[in-house]
Amino acid sequence: MRNATLVPSARAGRRSLRTTGVWLAMTVALIGAGTATATATTEEGKRQPALTGTWETTVTIGTGPGAPRTVSRFTFAADHTLTTDGAPDENGDPEYPGSGYWTTRPDGSFSFYITHDGPEEPAEGVYPGTVHAVHIGRVKGDTFTTTAVAFTKNEKTGALLGPVTVSSSADRVPATGS
Repeated sequence: MRNATLVPSARAGRRSLRTTGVWLAMTVALIGAGTATATATTEEGKRQPALTGTWETTVTIGTGPGAPRTVSRFTFAADHTLTTDGAPDENGDPEYPGSGYWTTRPDGSFSFYITHDGPEEPAEGVYPGTVHAVHIGRVKGDTFTTTAVAFTKNEKTGALLGPVTVSSSADRVPATGS
């Protein structure tokens, strides 16, 4: 996650507690709103496509022409849980799987909270620690786009890095018949 403005604070302890509280409040809000249906209705009364299913998702970390991108599959379950297998590593094996919660809104938009582990040591463009992100987006046909704010918590030091701008675009993976 490249972002030149990311600098750990000397007040990481107080900031960590405050940030944890904000994350907890956002998670509760997302879970509490989870009573929304998987198919939203727009103002014109048209049904929007259900978010439930599997999506091939491209995630862009940061902004600008050199922003790193990863591709992985996100699965939105009917119970409003979310999983991702994580982007493949150089051998093609999934790396950094994640999970979270999602909800839809009456205006056809949706949001999700996702968290996943990162590397234990700094890697090119990625900080060590646990990534937490809140995405807001919209489904159009068999595609969706989101924008997000993410933070990384270094579990060893407690330092928080962020916010980092994240965006995603996805295409629905067709269901296979059995």
